[in-house]
Amino acid sequence: MADEVMPVPEQGANGLPFKRTYRMILAFDGTAYHGWQRQPNGISVQQVVEEKLGRLFGGMDIRIQGSSRTDAGVHALGMCASFSASGSPYIPDWKILKAMNRLLPSDIRLKSVEIVPDSFNARFSAEGKSYVYVIRTGEPDPFTSRYSWLLPDFTETAAVAEALKSLQGIHDFRTFATDSSGREDTVRNILKAEIYETGEYKCIQFLGTGFLYKMVRSMVGTLAEVGRGKLNPAEIGRMLAAKDRLAARDTAPACGLFLMKVFYTPGEWDLWHYRGLPFRGEEGTKI
Repeated sequence: MADEVMPVPEQGANGLPFKRTYRMILAFDGTAYHGWQRQPNGISVQQVVEEKLGRLFGGMDIRIQGSSRTDAGVHALGMCASFSASGSPYIPDWKILKAMNRLLPSDIRLKSVEIVPDSFNARFSAEGKSYVYVIRTGEPDPFTSRYSWLLPDFTETAAVAEALKSLQGIHDFRTFATDSSGREDTVRNILKAEIYETGEYKCIQFLGTGFLYKMVRSMVGTLAEVGRGKLNPAEIGRMLAAKDRLAARDTAPACGLFLMKVFYTPGEWDLWHYRGLPFRGEEGTKI
């Protein structure tokens, strides 16, 4: 839709179109950023995108709502964000995509921009999300270290596949929430939990209706011990039942985590098939 000429909405008294809601899909390399959300102690993806939108919309103070609060160093191929604004006095809507990508740094790209109903909110309208975590078992490589967790002894992949069965379904994931203090509801529904491989890369995919803070990285940190032969797959179910963060293992580093897609229609995930390397695209094989 972003590459097509959009119909011009009715104009207000100031000569600009009435305020409306935009939805953007973004991809970014999170290495240089302190996460998605604005931070007082460092640059964030949200801050950079808002500043560029402000320039494009004539100095307007624009605040965007992201679908997820990714941590520092986490990447995205399908982050969704929404914002409300009157039309830009400098550029028509159908040129926003190309104009923004000229303004943004090379590690942040807009993939699409469209006008949506005012009721849409990137965070609160979301029905599900898909994440992929990448583990590399080869030799150290400076060109992929920012996109994967190097674990040469992560060889027990069949055991990881078995362990993932315990994480699928509706469970109380308090054990895998790094900060559940004051959070009453730690029950989540994991629709898909699988491991696939492409060469020396082992990718763990989670698709769920929602995730707790650092939940994916916490689960992967524990599954890594299964893959290294240091933890029996049956222990995962017992950890869940404990509902105690101390029962789990250390949280996996942020560098291997990718937010792949956000779903806004229930059941949309049934058509979602992804078993590739997020940063290269080679198709993998399910274990």
